[in-house]
Amino acid sequence: MKVFAPLRLFGRIIHQAKTQKRKDSLLLIFVICVLFVACSSSKISNKQQFEPVQLTEEQQLDYDHDFIEATKLKMFGNLPNAASMLTGCTEVNPCDAAAHYQLAEIYSMINDRTNALRYARLASRYNPENEWYKMQLANLYVEDNNIDSAIVVYRQIVGMQPDNTDLRYNLAFLYLEKDDYRKAIKELDKIEKIYGFTEDLAIAKYRVYSKKEGIDTKKKNVKATEAVLKKGIRMYPDDLRFYGLLAELYSMSGREREARENYTKLLEVDPENAIGYISMIEFYKDYGNDAKAMEEMQRMYDIKTIDPDLKVELYLQLSYDSVFFKKHYQQMDILIKQLYEKYPDNLRVRLVNADRNLREKNLDDAKNDLLFITDRVQTNYFLWEQLFYLLNHLQDNETLFESTAKALKYFDDRSLFNFFHGLAASILKKYDVAIPSYLRTLECLKKEKDPDRDVELQTHVFLAEAFNEQKRYQESDGAFEKALAISPNNPMILNNYSYYLSLREEKLDLAEKYIKRCIAQEPNSSTYLDTYGWVLYKLGRVDEAIVLIEKAMKNGGNDNPEIIGHLCEILTVAGRTDEAYHICKYATELNNSEETVEEKMESFQKKKETE
Repeated sequence: MKVFAPLRLFGRIIHQAKTQKRKDSLLLIFVICVLFVACSSSKISNKQQFEPVQLTEEQQLDYDHDFIEATKLKMFGNLPNAASMLTGCTEVNPCDAAAHYQLAEIYSMINDRTNALRYARLASRYNPENEWYKMQLANLYVEDNNIDSAIVVYRQIVGMQPDNTDLRYNLAFLYLEKDDYRKAIKELDKIEKIYGFTEDLAIAKYRVYSKKEGIDTKKKNVKATEAVLKKGIRMYPDDLRFYGLLAELYSMSGREREARENYTKLLEVDPENAIGYISMIEFYKDYGNDAKAMEEMQRMYDIKTIDPDLKVELYLQLSYDSVFFKKHYQQMDILIKQLYEKYPDNLRVRLVNADRNLREKNLDDAKNDLLFITDRVQTNYFLWEQLFYLLNHLQDNETLFESTAKALKYFDDRSLFNFFHGLAASILKKYDVAIPSYLRTLECLKKEKDPDRDVELQTHVFLAEAFNEQKRYQESDGAFEKALAISPNNPMILNNYSYYLSLREEKLDLAEKYIKRCIAQEPNSSTYLDTYGWVLYKLGRVDEAIVLIEKAMKNGGNDNPEIIGHLCEILTVAGRTDEAYHICKYATELNNSEETVEEKMESFQKKKETE
């Protein structure tokens, strides 16, 4: 008897020019600009210790031509050929900073950090007075998390442009990355000396002081931060950020009353300030006042002008605290349900509503939420994945088949999606679709760094089933063998493979070997005992077959029409007419069959005579 495979996986639920004349005009301007940059680079380099190669007039024309062609190739996206031509330029004139700069840009575009840094260093070395080259090098150091080297280069650039506040801000934040608070504040003080106290400066100083507070709780540092924020409030009273930041400072330093007063003042000035509500709710939660946190959350959700996305953000922020969420999820879910009723077309609202429905076991509603979202956001792998597990659990195979077909337009290289498409097709008996899907699944698994062995195993099993349904028996047997190579003692695979072999009366010795291995693991399974008996019957060992199928009947198979039918047939063929009559009568009654007992027994005899 065949075991039907489970429907679930094992244990898992971002214009072209109108005429060619316009293109030619743009290219001409581009060529002139490139020549200017290249010539400027050469002139400056003459002042350095690195002397450029002296080229003849003809060589210089050839060099300029190659350089310009390379930069045009880069502009139009032909990076490999551009890099090749620029490398040739550096071989002709190794000290040309412009060529090294262009090569650094190309390698940065293709994420080759090693070569990008190599050429950026050369560009800056051969033309140390060029700020753009230094900026390129500094940014590459930052990307490479080499903050010390980035600081060295930024200091050089700031020395060239001492009044550039953007550069000083960047340098200050690099010092902050290194926890060098004194130098960070020193740079910000220089900005204040040049331009005075500004909102941006106040926020920047707060960033420095607040990070310092995380590891240094000296009162003088809290006072310095407090002084900056209070000065910000005095000079910019309409900028509510300072109230929030001051409240946050008080909260971090244990001054609960002053924190609450500043949050309250912020919301009095702007009662629709979503960030103010979120911060205040977190404040109450952190101080253990859950009732006030939920009260303020309700108040925020009642304000119609607050963006629903921010309300979802608050919900998610609170749900990350498992202890808080466990205590208050019912109240929070009521708010999400109300939010969904107001904004049913908001994707973020639908997503958290789907989560709520899953938690409350409203699986059909969760399915509708996920279908709504994936119909509008089709390139999110994890949304599709969650939908497919749910559809599989609900056994909604028509929707699973249609949804996987849509997802495969974007994720045709994902093994799981191909598998689910094949699975749905199999259940719908669309084997011409199922088989290619399973084969594609196996191809995808081979390319994955960490392939899912459960998916691989089940793909071979379902592929074997699909081949069997199409009477492609050799391919079916091969798929079963591959499945057993992964899981040699899997009872379901051993049973089904053995049963199919017995039905075809092929490789019966192999069938007996496999069903014995199956029975050794589950000796009292009525299904597996029935298969064993059927294999022995096909081997001509009738008496042994009867004993096993009778045992299957005693172990829960007495209401299984297929097992009863097997016993009826074997008893009839064995000539044990009276016993066969009673069993066949029981089978007829159980199946509500229109066929009489006599007709059934006669059909078994004729079947045996023709074999």
